[in-house]
Amino acid sequence: MRKIIIGAIILFSFGLSGFAQEGLPSQIQSFFDTYQKESPPEKAHLHFDKHTYTLGEDVWFSAYLVAGSSQILSPLSATLYVDLFDGDGLLLEQRIVQLENGRGKGDFSLPRFGKAGTYQVKAYTAWMRNFGEEFFFNTSLQVIDGDAGSFLPNLEIKQITTAGGKVSYQSELTAINDKGNPLSSESVELLIFGSGEQLYKQDLLLNADGQASFSFSIPEEPYESLHAELIFMENENYPVSKKLGLPYSLSLADIQFLPEGGNWLIGKKSTMAFRAVAPNGEPYQLQGEILGEEVAFESNFAGLGKFELTPTKKEYQAVLTDPKTQESRTIPLPEPLENGMVLQVVNNPEASYVTAFVQGNIPAEGLLLVSQTRGIVNYMIQGGLNNGVWGVRIPKENLIPGINQISILNATGKPLLERLIFIHPEDYLDLSLSMKGAMQPREKLSLELQNSLNGQVQPGTFSIAVLDADQVEDERDIYGTIASQLLLSSDLSGKIYLPGYYFKDNSPETLAAMDLVMLTHGWRRFTWEEVLEQEIPKVDYFIERGINIEGQITDQEDTRKGLAGGKITALVGEGIEIVTSEYGPNGRFIFRDLVYQDSAKVTITAEDNRLKTFIDVEVIRPEPVFSKITGEYVKEIQWPEGLAESFQARNMMKQMNEDPDLVDLEEVTVEGQTIEREEEEVRKIYGSGDVTITPDKIPSSVGFTNVFQLIQGRVSGVQVFVSGLDVAVTIRGVGSVNSGTTPLFLLDNIPVDAATLLQISPRDVASVDVFKDPARAAIFGAQGANGVIAVYTKQGAGFTPSVGGTLVTTYGGYSIAREFYQPDYSEKSMETALTDQRATIYWNPLVNVDESGKISMEYYNTDQAKRQLIIVEGMDESGRIGLFSKIFE
Repeated sequence: MRKIIIGAIILFSFGLSGFAQEGLPSQIQSFFDTYQKESPPEKAHLHFDKHTYTLGEDVWFSAYLVAGSSQILSPLSATLYVDLFDGDGLLLEQRIVQLENGRGKGDFSLPRFGKAGTYQVKAYTAWMRNFGEEFFFNTSLQVIDGDAGSFLPNLEIKQITTAGGKVSYQSELTAINDKGNPLSSESVELLIFGSGEQLYKQDLLLNADGQASFSFSIPEEPYESLHAELIFMENENYPVSKKLGLPYSLSLADIQFLPEGGNWLIGKKSTMAFRAVAPNGEPYQLQGEILGEEVAFESNFAGLGKFELTPTKKEYQAVLTDPKTQESRTIPLPEPLENGMVLQVVNNPEASYVTAFVQGNIPAEGLLLVSQTRGIVNYMIQGGLNNGVWGVRIPKENLIPGINQISILNATGKPLLERLIFIHPEDYLDLSLSMKGAMQPREKLSLELQNSLNGQVQPGTFSIAVLDADQVEDERDIYGTIASQLLLSSDLSGKIYLPGYYFKDNSPETLAAMDLVMLTHGWRRFTWEEVLEQEIPKVDYFIERGINIEGQITDQEDTRKGLAGGKITALVGEGIEIVTSEYGPNGRFIFRDLVYQDSAKVTITAEDNRLKTFIDVEVIRPEPVFSKITGEYVKEIQWPEGLAESFQARNMMKQMNEDPDLVDLEEVTVEGQTIEREEEEVRKIYGSGDVTITPDKIPSSVGFTNVFQLIQGRVSGVQVFVSGLDVAVTIRGVGSVNSGTTPLFLLDNIPVDAATLLQISPRDVASVDVFKDPARAAIFGAQGANGVIAVYTKQGAGFTPSVGGTLVTTYGGYSIAREFYQPDYSEKSMETALTDQRATIYWNPLVNVDESGKISMEYYNTDQAKRQLIIVEGMDESGRIGLFSKIFE
């Protein structure tokens, strides 16, 4: 195993209390020392400019990568993968972000004509893959179709009942438009989906108030992504689709009763926590009581709760009720022990210590209490029950901010009791922000950010978003912050609902809610069995400091002697990098840590010691880690009025100021043609379409999994919907004669169906032509009346064949991060003539504060912003976190 020593990471080691460091304590300390040296974990956090967008808008993010138990900015990986998934969980795009000292930046351009919904983002390094996908950064973005205000449905589930393996929903649909007017006497199509399967279909007729009451039944199964799709025909020929998540039956909820410490004991008063989770990971809110006891309880907003009970018997049952649907369910509680031990932990915010209190009715000597945070052992003490009691006070000065795991082990290292507590940081960076200038239309404003710690100026790295507060709300409670990600979400199993809520303040209510999270979620980094066996995570993926190109050398003539091994050289671009390596008899090669932007021509030359140049060279393209994930669906349609009202103006401004090489795919200028390009034009016997899409010109198309993703959101008037193996394409161009019907699909001039195109890899596609104008499509006859999509593949299955041990190919590098557009209103120009209604007014993903502790920034206000929400996140070189949020008026 390759050892990784991080000189910049300070490893804390606290002395043991009560005994010399030997035996079991020595084993534990040895494991954590090795763990930190050989397998320091990495964590990623992305700060987005906001979390609610409209189609066609830009998504901006700042990347933070930390490493080791101290969570300093990572000196390890220099490559971060950021994946964007649409509302149904299909991979849309991938960004390969170059990091420098743990910091980077990137962006996505949301498809203008794509589908609205809950988009999801994952961020990870190759090194993080060794520890499991559950450690990746995950968040979601709400994407609104600003043109779809004609249909705003609300689906209310009145009652849920189960019988005979079926779940029945009593429902009421209310539909209005963005003016608040009901959709009187209109028809709506209802479709119910679960795990990608259509479960139910019904046509609904709304009454004069835009309402319809109805019921439906589906099988009683824990479907993934259970949701309703509601389709309204706008202007009689254009479907407007909205998707809403459905609640699950209480019978399908995962409800766990979890005694504090893991055990409860007959005759001992115990705290019993509970957690209710639906099959999609969302919290389930319920009420309940314990049969035969005067104990009633209810869950909080996150589906969590607790009650106290002194058990006197072995069997208890809880009667649970969903207060919204009136469903009920009875489940047993875990059996209390007749003989054993229990653990209570008191974390009084006013006290200078945490008390761990062990009680039991069995002989227990040689116990070991271990307290650790992210692999840093901060306290160990040996003891045992004396008259059935053992109490330990752990000084808070020993405890590190974040999740602290307190474990009680027996003499052999077996965990008997366990409890998590959360230690809030006392050393948050003190950020202050001042604004100068009048908040008038197009006036110049200046900001000064100051950073200090305990009154002393402090350097650090930050990201800052300035938003129109009348268009964008502060959504940090919902989606979290750098603090909630690095200190909470990244170290717990399961989804944390409203992660930012737990960091809004230190009120008793917030602290109590955080402690419920600690009582109901498990630590997931390692097990005590792994500690005792010294099992360090296996390394299958190495730290990436650049772009890696892997490939295979093969015997061109397929001789019996085969390869002997030899030298291989890669020339990237026009001399960007020249790298030489060697390969063995198996023919595998890899060029590591190349650094270049976007896509580059790569020339690979190899010579075998036996076969000389009678060999073939092949590059193995990496497959995306995810092509599809479980889709997420909101239960209520969001319609941010301010953001929707500015939709058209913002898109017009974006189009006027966009880099045409990135988004203006409707105008393709070819200044020179290679022989390969000329051959491609010859193959187009029907000529070029109204729009020609070239995959090589689409940033991060390496992350695409099907041809239709090349089209999605890139051609006006063309809507693409892909769900599993089902594809629906609607072309609504100017002059379209039969809108809403399926266009003609061609593959290398041969008519095929959509399912056939779905099997073509985007990497094998040379170009896609879209014919929208009936005049252009007339050459196809009646078949082309609804438009045509023509796909042309590359010669040689998408790769230029190698010749004489030489291969010339194109290989993707780091994504080029665009610069945030900031208009200059000091002078009038065509560029500044448009109405400015931007929601994100200023964005700076890399704000580096030097030793002076302050930095200044300038920008111009929009035409309409009267209140500005400013959000700052960041950290210093020691891993201390800084947060700031304020509305300036």
